[in-house]
Amino acid sequence: MFDFVQNNRLALQVILGAVALTFVGFGVGSYTSAVDDPYLAKVDKVKIYKKDLDRALEGQPADAATRQAALENLIRQELLLAEGRHQGLSASPEALRQVIASLPVLQENGRFSEARYREFLANRNLTPQAFEAQIAREVVLKEQLLPFLDGQFVSRTQVAQVARLMGESRVLKLALLKPEAFAGELKLDDAALKAYYSANAKRFKSPEAVKLEYLVLSQEALAARQNVSDAEVAKYLQDHAGDVGKEERRASHILLTVPAGAKPADKAKVKMDADAILKDVRANPAKFAELAKARSQDPGSAVKGGDLGFFAQGMMVKPFNDAVFSLKPGQISDLVETEFGYHIIRLDEVKAPDQTAARAEAAERIKRQKASAAFRAEVEKLGDLVYQQGTSLKPAADALGLKVESADWLVKGDKNVVRPLFAHPKLLEAAFSDEVVKKKQNSEPVDVGNNTVVVIRAVEHRPERAQAIDEVKDVIRAELVAREGAKLAEARGKAMLADLKAGKPVAGLSWADAGEVSRRAPGSLSIAELREAFSVPVKNVPAYAGAKRDNGEYVLINVVGVNAPKAADPAEGPQIAALLGEVSANAQATSYLGLLREKYKVTVSQQPAE
Repeated sequence: MFDFVQNNRLALQVILGAVALTFVGFGVGSYTSAVDDPYLAKVDKVKIYKKDLDRALEGQPADAATRQAALENLIRQELLLAEGRHQGLSASPEALRQVIASLPVLQENGRFSEARYREFLANRNLTPQAFEAQIAREVVLKEQLLPFLDGQFVSRTQVAQVARLMGESRVLKLALLKPEAFAGELKLDDAALKAYYSANAKRFKSPEAVKLEYLVLSQEALAARQNVSDAEVAKYLQDHAGDVGKEERRASHILLTVPAGAKPADKAKVKMDADAILKDVRANPAKFAELAKARSQDPGSAVKGGDLGFFAQGMMVKPFNDAVFSLKPGQISDLVETEFGYHIIRLDEVKAPDQTAARAEAAERIKRQKASAAFRAEVEKLGDLVYQQGTSLKPAADALGLKVESADWLVKGDKNVVRPLFAHPKLLEAAFSDEVVKKKQNSEPVDVGNNTVVVIRAVEHRPERAQAIDEVKDVIRAELVAREGAKLAEARGKAMLADLKAGKPVAGLSWADAGEVSRRAPGSLSIAELREAFSVPVKNVPAYAGAKRDNGEYVLINVVGVNAPKAADPAEGPQIAALLGEVSANAQATSYLGLLREKYKVTVSQQPAE
């Protein structure tokens, strides 16, 4: 949210505790269970299926914990949507237009691009209606959460207290007890290694792996190879004169809204007010922006003096669109009535089509059209070729102008696949299929999304096998030292800490200066170490503390001195307030979700989320 907050989140966690700074949910295991339908969860009357979870994860492989978290997030969303339906919340057509037009992925040079919009939908196999339904869902979710995000109050006293705590610093010395230092005290003979090996035999296996070569056929690459003539471009521009290279207009407006279902008398009063503003604007056109800021009820444009930016034909509702495209630059319209209320519109600028850009866009569209028409045929041809010549990819590559590429060893179950392409679940399944691994045949074309298919062939295969104890002795020894040494380091460290606190001498410690640290600048200290260092009361300094590290080390902390807080940077105040507000919003939203969980029945089936 703010650079300051991001840079100092660790410090603020020390002050606030380990608070989850996102809307937390509820454990799925606490819901009622059912197995009568293969859904993952049901919230009120809405069921969540595996395909919904896969869509939320964008088809990427994920471990059980990640999938469980994603499922819980879908449950939380459906709880909010259920309440939204109950309250009658919905997204208006104008709100949808504004949200869609503002999405960066659909913009070109900072403006909404219809071509990008169509391409975006085509690449995801979405209809405009389906996409608008998704956006409408997001709008309703946002409306449900806005009260928590925008309605937080944080007192100056709270901000000042946090700023003071962050400003205080302490001078530390550290002594480190490492697990490997206790290796000499551990029993690491052959019997111990063998016992550990036997107890963890499943872990000491060399997993199945395959080395592949592959072909990629994509509609995007196919489009790049298409030839387009000047005549084709000219004809396309002629046939799509209102679509490619459109004239764009920039307009400003003042809107007085009319609530849905307003009484005739109320509507007439709004129109009377709009007429008065129109007379004022006509008498003094230079006041348009000033009046828009003061009187317009369109929050998105009012702050900009009513400026709506550039848009093409068809982007606005019809009465508004017709008015804008009938005006001349600088001209102010009569009152224009739409479903939203009464508008006073000023045409600010007309931008003529850029012919060079229009020709380039037309050429790209023609290429995409040709590629789209050819892609399925090419996929079928690829499928025939790799089946007919099942032991080689070269004939298919030569026939279709593709390149046979090579991939290094792909290890079954490896979560850290170097090439993202091979993280696709369908491709992973094909890579270790009997057809590819045992029969040494080309795979069928695998659809990996985004109008792309891949064919793979195994060049080399390594089956899973148990590793001999001699191969893993060093690994076992290191694991025993890390595990058992960590236990000894913690036990010895706690005993030393008790002696230090009691004022007893402790031999064998090597103290290193850690310098001056603060919650704002913790240096190399972890949250746990920082919390322990600052848990020592100021009146007790010098004093000792201790903490266990994730790597098994135990660190003894000598708090040598305390320095008073430095003056806070005035710019930090609003940012600290923002984070405290975020924590407060988190707590309130969690409570709200808890109430919704009681209001709407949530059922989670026994079907696993994986």
